[in-house]
Amino acid sequence: MSTHLRSLDLNLLPVFDALMIERNLTRAAVKLHMSQPAVSAALKRLRATYEDELFIRTAKGLRPTERALILHPSIHQALNAVRSGFQQTPFDYRKAEQEFSIVMPDVVETLMIPGFCEWLREYAPGITLTVLPDESEMTARMVSNGEVDLIIDYLPVDSPSYVSQPIAEEELVIIVGKHNKKVTNTISEKNFQSLPQVSLLRGTPMGSPMERLARPKKLHRNICLRVPHLSSFPYIVSTTDLIGVVPARMMSSGYYKELPVRMLKLPMAFPKVLLQLTWHKSQTANPAHRWLREKILELYPNLGK
Repeated sequence: MSTHLRSLDLNLLPVFDALMIERNLTRAAVKLHMSQPAVSAALKRLRATYEDELFIRTAKGLRPTERALILHPSIHQALNAVRSGFQQTPFDYRKAEQEFSIVMPDVVETLMIPGFCEWLREYAPGITLTVLPDESEMTARMVSNGEVDLIIDYLPVDSPSYVSQPIAEEELVIIVGKHNKKVTNTISEKNFQSLPQVSLLRGTPMGSPMERLARPKKLHRNICLRVPHLSSFPYIVSTTDLIGVVPARMMSSGYYKELPVRMLKLPMAFPKVLLQLTWHKSQTANPAHRWLREKILELYPNLGK
């Protein structure tokens, strides 16, 4: 056993975990039901134990050091395991006061959140949601640190520390403005490659679902416009001569039905894209977390219609 572990007061671990999640001493103190001086004293002892600053004060709050980032996943997982052991009663969403954070693409946000929020306001008024964009390469670390509860995306996190569960399979389709005379009711592969297209600008190198499927086939595309949000594609193609590729379910929602947009089949044989829930495995047995996952899976098929 290391000197650090022998000398560490285990009561300091929740303080470290709260500071990593909140990145703010005041908010951490409120979360822990402690005074700010008590949290400051605990941080001083943590620094002495690990012989590292752990957190650097900046204008935007506390910035964890490299040592703190390395330590946190295992500490957070251990604390969650202990908490889950004491939390054997079912999660009562009707009375619970809890906030969940979910990372998701903008199009999933458009389809899912209004209906889900409406359900929560009626049946679980104490539950609040924070929705974050899926553009950050730090998303996996945020889940590991406990800053984010769930990721909803078309690509799972490739790590044994995470668990993924399918939400829905979705077919990709071409969308084109009804006024666009260059495009008939079918598109050949040759035409698809030459027609001007709108594509997705993403914060990760993986790109959009279409780009992920096209890359292995080395499929050429005439990209004339890149935008940050998939949800804007229908509005763009409805007023330009560009075409786009989106999940079919997106276009069957009430948000886009009135737009002058046609849906066409892709000329290439592509598999359906899989929308998935992803979370850190330390949260699998957490009753509140499990309730959130199950409720999303239950409601998603009817949301956004």
